[in-house]
Amino acid sequence: MKSLLWIRWTLGLLLLCTADADSGRKPNFVFMMVDDLGIGDLGCYGNTTLRMPNIDRLTLEGVKLTQHIAAAPLCTPSRAAFLTGRYPIRSGHFFFYRNSERPFLLFFSFLQVHTGLFASPLFRGRSQHGLYGDAVMEVDWSVGQIMQTLERLNLKENTLVYMTSDQGPHLEEISINGEMHGGYSGIYKAGKSTNWEGGIRIPGILHWPGVLPAGKVIDEPTSNMDIFPTVLNLAGASIPSDRVIDGHDLLPLLQGQVERFEHEFMFHYCNAQLNAVRWHPPNSNAIWKAFFFTPDFYPENSSACFHTHICLCIKPYVTFHDPPLLYDLSKDPTESTPLSPDTEPQFYSVLEVIRAAVSHHAESLKPVPVQVSPLQIVWKPWLQPCCSSLSQLCTCERDHQIEKLRNELQKE
Repeated sequence: MKSLLWIRWTLGLLLLCTADADSGRKPNFVFMMVDDLGIGDLGCYGNTTLRMPNIDRLTLEGVKLTQHIAAAPLCTPSRAAFLTGRYPIRSGHFFFYRNSERPFLLFFSFLQVHTGLFASPLFRGRSQHGLYGDAVMEVDWSVGQIMQTLERLNLKENTLVYMTSDQGPHLEEISINGEMHGGYSGIYKAGKSTNWEGGIRIPGILHWPGVLPAGKVIDEPTSNMDIFPTVLNLAGASIPSDRVIDGHDLLPLLQGQVERFEHEFMFHYCNAQLNAVRWHPPNSNAIWKAFFFTPDFYPENSSACFHTHICLCIKPYVTFHDPPLLYDLSKDPTESTPLSPDTEPQFYSVLEVIRAAVSHHAESLKPVPVQVSPLQIVWKPWLQPCCSSLSQLCTCERDHQIEKLRNELQKE
């Protein structure tokens, strides 16, 4: 029930903020990020057992990215990259084990389908995949509610909608009754907390009628870091010049102005350790991926880490590789067969280019404070954003208006 109330409250707030939208102004933005959703959970990415008509419709009317990569395989670093357009290591996000006159940006961050799972009564028992499947179906319903509201407010034609996940599914989650509460990575290997494709290849669906082509599929490597510069350019704002921005404006690629995107290299971190590198050479269809270390799965014949509940990237839970494991994702997207000098004539030359790119990338990094240390993540009341007084701590007039709206929605 809490999910239904939350989505209705959000839609009501959207209604208050956008009642008199002007179609001639700069675009609006609606971003929907599901937590721990697997790319294989969605019908538009191949799932045949979960019904998701709203997300499927969003895909048919928009652009689908098939190699959309999360900048990190864990929640906080991935979201930090999405919000800043930068690798999370640049901003210290890693662990050491309105009004109607202005365009709006709505970032709807789903609680689902992270653990502990829940589904509202209307969705319980409706899927073939237990509580997890029920929750995914509820996510689809929520997407539909947001899209219907945009249409009702005549905002659909002037709004860029982006739907994604923060990383791959949490495969090791099992309920006390033995029910699997994890998602599905499709054909891709492993899941959350790993830099195998199942951990970082995420849904990437962008919808903007009349601006983006309907039903287009793009196979170029892209990143959730690309949303930040895309929004800045569409909003007429300047890209910050005082820091490195790792993302690139997606619009030329989405509209077909270019066929190749700007990500020649992508650097995949596991916390503060560089785990893998992806290289998409110019004038080549190859997508090389080199692993410097990989997590030790348990059981060994699985692609998950049930002994630690989630895969770790510290000794003794990883295996280092010298030379690195090398794959060509254009031929082996499942990462099932590592290449060798005997099977790939370019083996050493590819690794040489990747190592040079790593050195160049390392030179661009500057030491920063760790933002997710215990001292940083403890709740600090004095940092609570509010306009309150001592007698009414963190209580604002706007809060009363929102509470009134929520009560009205609950009565309906």
